[in-house]
Amino acid sequence: MKTLITSLAILTGGMLVAQTGTDTTRFKVGSMEFIIIDNDTIPAPDVEYGSEEWKDCEDCDEPDLTYWSGFEVGVNLPMNGNFQPDFNSKHLQVDPAQSFSYSFNFAEQRIRIIKDYFGIVTGLGFTNSRYGFKDDHLRLMSNADSTWGYVDTTLTSGFTKNQLRVNSFNIPVLFQINTSRFEEKNFHIAFGVIGGIRMSSKVKYKYDVLGGENDHKEKGRYNINPFQLSATARIGFRDFGLFANYNILSLYEKGKSETAYPLTFGASFHF
Repeated sequence: MKTLITSLAILTGGMLVAQTGTDTTRFKVGSMEFIIIDNDTIPAPDVEYGSEEWKDCEDCDEPDLTYWSGFEVGVNLPMNGNFQPDFNSKHLQVDPAQSFSYSFNFAEQRIRIIKDYFGIVTGLGFTNSRYGFKDDHLRLMSNADSTWGYVDTTLTSGFTKNQLRVNSFNIPVLFQINTSRFEEKNFHIAFGVIGGIRMSSKVKYKYDVLGGENDHKEKGRYNINPFQLSATARIGFRDFGLFANYNILSLYEKGKSETAYPLTFGASFHF
């Protein structure tokens, strides 16, 4: 009996039990490890997408390693030819706190070149870019030949919101690099260009009136360039990223305004 008790004590001492979750229990007896899975789902093994092992695996899904679809938000800053935010024209002097963009990218497609590690990404997207004028008395004006800012001296308190808003439809061509075949471990880098077409534009004014605030919108082309072509660089981990876009085409048509190249930088959230 003493020998039996001693053996049980040794066995119990060599047994390590660990609860790793509500559905899985792991424990060791000596050098042997046992795993008990309480549900019917077995996690997919780490196998390379497209391999013969992956083709024979019923629980293996295609990895989601394309990072375009999602939501992006960033700050807009027009830059001059010397890559400085300095302009003589008042309508290009912006308030960064009111100058931003948000994008909804709703379709994506990746062409694999080197397995899942390197490929080309394209898709579709929509962007709303906003430029808040620094002078809160400024009105944006234009004719067939030029665009300029007019300071409205009849306003006593100025506009509380004074923004140019431009909507565009976008198509990217990106070269994407992934560091891992598995989404939960993947750092990703992308660079390339984003082409865009102007869909609409308007200026929104908000100002105080007796008894509250008044909103006023003025739709127009304002000689805004109908096309965009932005160089872009992106980096991220899993579904979060950072980006910078620099439009190599001027915001306004050539000869109709001081030249300004929009720079946008911010964060992206993919789904």
